[in-house]
Amino acid sequence: MNNLDDMLLFAQVVKLKSFRAVAEQRGVASSVVSKHISRLEKHLGVQLLIRTTRKLNLTEAGEEFYHHCQQLESGVALAEQAVSQHAEQPQGLLRIAAPMISGQFFLPAVVDEYLKRYPEMKVEMVIKDSFQDLISNGFDLAIRTGTLSDSTLRARLLVQSRWYAYASPEYLKEHGTPKKIADLDEHNCLQFKYQETGPHDWPITVKGQPDRIKVNGRFQASSLVTLRESAIAGTGIAFMPVFLVRDEVARGELVPVLQEWVYRDVGIYAIYPNIRYVPRKISAFIELLAEAYEEHCCAFHSQRFHE
Repeated sequence: MNNLDDMLLFAQVVKLKSFRAVAEQRGVASSVVSKHISRLEKHLGVQLLIRTTRKLNLTEAGEEFYHHCQQLESGVALAEQAVSQHAEQPQGLLRIAAPMISGQFFLPAVVDEYLKRYPEMKVEMVIKDSFQDLISNGFDLAIRTGTLSDSTLRARLLVQSRWYAYASPEYLKEHGTPKKIADLDEHNCLQFKYQETGPHDWPITVKGQPDRIKVNGRFQASSLVTLRESAIAGTGIAFMPVFLVRDEVARGELVPVLQEWVYRDVGIYAIYPNIRYVPRKISAFIELLAEAYEEHCCAFHSQRFHE
């Protein structure tokens, strides 16, 4: 024990008026309790207790010291209560780093539900497609796609997202519908800087393994939303997640091409610091995130589109 532990032990002895009772509560011998009280008295240079065979009495110094120990005991209790409240009912600020699609399409509704459920919470969200360093930038949580390479962080898989290549009916009518991957060489393939490949390759899945195909195109954008709108306008063929274009496909504005060969399965993850006790404010938000992605993505994961 250190001096703070000895002070709390002293307060317990005074409160229970018995070395034996304290020893029984702590699961130690009475001699151990006596040893620590003696050590505390030696450290302070004063006698705190007058011990007789029948009872314990406080000295004048002991009375004054006990008053301060009570305050310490109350402070410890308040600290434990404050921490337990955070464990049960999230409080404070949650800082989130999110890519553009998640930040624009999914997170506003999730944040709204989160703030309704937990009125003591505030949320700050930074929306960027570039990776943000969680620890150095003070983020509690980030949304990322692909694999996790940083062992100082933990990852919770939210959903597996399916991607296809899409074009407008007008574009396909004018330029023809590709029947095999090699046919893409004759088309304007809209480009985006994918995490795994960069803008000049489409990251696809072949027999369950990651692969890539080289594409040519005259338009590159840093936003998949922009590529979607360009594809709708007839600019070219864009490689995008199913959940981003479900409404446009339903309205006939976009149709998938080469579904059997050109597709991608990629994990969407919640990333957070690798700590033993995950704060409730983080775990509660992740739970809502998982529900939202399940609803918006998995409903379309197994969907098959037909031209």
